[in-house]
Amino acid sequence: MRIVGWMGFLSAWLMLGSLRIEGETPRLVVAIAVDQMRYDYLERFGHQFSTNGFRLLTERGAFMTFGRYNYYPTVTGPGHASYLSGCGPAVHGILGNSWFDKKTRKDIGCVADASVQGVGTTNSAGQASPRNLIGATLADQMRLQFDSKVISLALKDRGAILPAGKKPAAAYWYDASTAGFVSSTYYLTNLPAWVDQFNQRQLPQSYANRTWERLLPPEEYQFTDVGVGEGHLEGETNSVFNHTVTVTTNGVVQFFSTPFGDEYTAEFALAAIDAEELGRQGRTDLLCLSFSSLDGVGHTFGPFSHEVQDQVIRLDRQLERIFNHLHQRLGMENVMVVLTADHGVAPTVEYAKSKGLDGSTEGGSFMTELMTRMDQQYGSGKYFLSPGLHYGNIYLNHDTLREKQLSVAAVSSFIRDYALGTGLIQACFTREQLLNGQAPGWIGQCVLNGYNPERSGDLVLVFKPFALPGGSKTGTTHGSLYSYDTRVPILFYGTAFRPGRYADAFYITDIAATLASALRCEEPPGSFGLPCVRILVP
Repeated sequence: MRIVGWMGFLSAWLMLGSLRIEGETPRLVVAIAVDQMRYDYLERFGHQFSTNGFRLLTERGAFMTFGRYNYYPTVTGPGHASYLSGCGPAVHGILGNSWFDKKTRKDIGCVADASVQGVGTTNSAGQASPRNLIGATLADQMRLQFDSKVISLALKDRGAILPAGKKPAAAYWYDASTAGFVSSTYYLTNLPAWVDQFNQRQLPQSYANRTWERLLPPEEYQFTDVGVGEGHLEGETNSVFNHTVTVTTNGVVQFFSTPFGDEYTAEFALAAIDAEELGRQGRTDLLCLSFSSLDGVGHTFGPFSHEVQDQVIRLDRQLERIFNHLHQRLGMENVMVVLTADHGVAPTVEYAKSKGLDGSTEGGSFMTELMTRMDQQYGSGKYFLSPGLHYGNIYLNHDTLREKQLSVAAVSSFIRDYALGTGLIQACFTREQLLNGQAPGWIGQCVLNGYNPERSGDLVLVFKPFALPGGSKTGTTHGSLYSYDTRVPILFYGTAFRPGRYADAFYITDIAATLASALRCEEPPGSFGLPCVRILVP
C-alpha cells in the first residue's frame, strides 16, 4: 500500500510491528560500524537526535547498553574484522591496523595485498584485499545459505574490506588522490557504470573551502569549545568553530575529518542500494556500511568537544536519510539493522588531568630504553626483530638469543621485571603464559582474545589507564582495554528482535551469533560468541 503524505509516512514508521512470521527472513541486512563511536554519545546526545536516525534503533530496536569489546587492542582493523566474524584477533588474525610480520620481518598493513591492483586508481591505494583475514564473516555464511549479494563500503579500505568477508560482490573505499571510490582486482576488473557515474559527480571537490558550522545553536553544546588538549584540522591553526575544508597543494580536499565525509559516504550508500537493487531480488542481501569520519574528528578534538558532538548529531541525520530511503524502497519491516563501533576513544591527556585523572604521554621511548638495558645486562646485540612496540607486542630475535645462549624464559622474565618497574605498565604477559592460558582476570582475558600464536609477539605489554604513550601534545587516541575504548553502542533492529534496553553482558563477538540466530543460519566458522536469546523473537 502506498503511503501519501509525510504524516502518513511517519505514522507507518512508528507503527511498525515486532511480530515475526515463522520462517520469515529479511530482504536486506544492513550492518553499520561507526568508527570511534563511544557508547556514551548515545546517552549524552540522544535528546538531539532525529526521529528515524539513532532513535529508530535505541527506541524501537534492541539496545545493548553494556556492549563491550573483549580483546586488546581496540583499533579499526580488528574492530571491523571482529563484529561480523564473532571472534577476536586470536582467531581472525587481524592484530591491528598493521603489525610486524615475523616471516618477512617487515610491517604489514591489515588489508595490504601486493598481488592485486587497484580498480579505479593506479596507485597503491587500490592494492588491498581480505587475504590477511583468517576464516570468514557472517557475510560469507549469508552467501553460502541465501546466495546473498554482499556490498560493502567505507572511506577507509579496512572499514570496507574486513566486515564483508572473503568474496562479496564488491567492496569500495575512498582514494584521496583520485577523489573517488575505488576497489581492487580481488573483487572486480572494472568499476560498475553506477560507481563511475557517482565518481563523476565530483562531490569531494564540492566540499573544498566549505565551512563546517555547528548544526545547532552554540548554547546547546556540552562543555566548552575551547577544550584543553584539542588539536586542529589540516590547514587550520585554531581548534574552535567555525572550520574550513582546506585543499592541499596537490589538490586533495581535506574533508575526511568533517561531517562532509559521512555525508559523502551516505550518498554513496544510497546509490549502491538502488543501483545494486539490494533486497529486491527475492533473497536476503547484505550491505556493510562503515562511517569513518568520526574517527578523524575524535582523534583531533577528543570525546568532550563541540566538534565530536556536532559530528555525531550530523551523522544521525545521515542515518535518517538512509533509513527513510530503505523504508520507501523496501519497507523497514523487511530490513534488519545492526549498528556498532570498531572502538571508543580516550579523553585527551590534558582533559583527563584537568579532572584529576592520571593522564600521561610517557612511554614513547620505552623500547629505546629497554634496548639500552638489554645491552647492559647481556652485552651488545640485536635482541629484537623490530625496534617498535606494536600494540604492546615485543618481538624477540631468537637468532641472537641462541647465539648468546640465552633462554627465552630468562630474557622474557628480565623484560617483564623491567617493564613493571617503570611505573607505566599495568600488566605484562609472555608468550608461554598466553599459550598456556595463564593470563588471569579481565585484562588477561582481553590479551588472550587478542593474541594470535602465529602472528603475535613474544611479550605483550598493557599500559596503565589514561596513558597515551608517545602521544602528541594535542588530540587523543585509542587501543586500550579500558572502558573508554571498549564500551561501544550495539543495537539491533528488525522484526526478529524484541525492542528494549538490555543491560546484559554482551560482547562484540556476540553480534555474529545473535544475527545468525535471528537469520536462522550458521554462524561464522571462528565465532566464539553467544547469541542473546532474550532479545530474539521466537
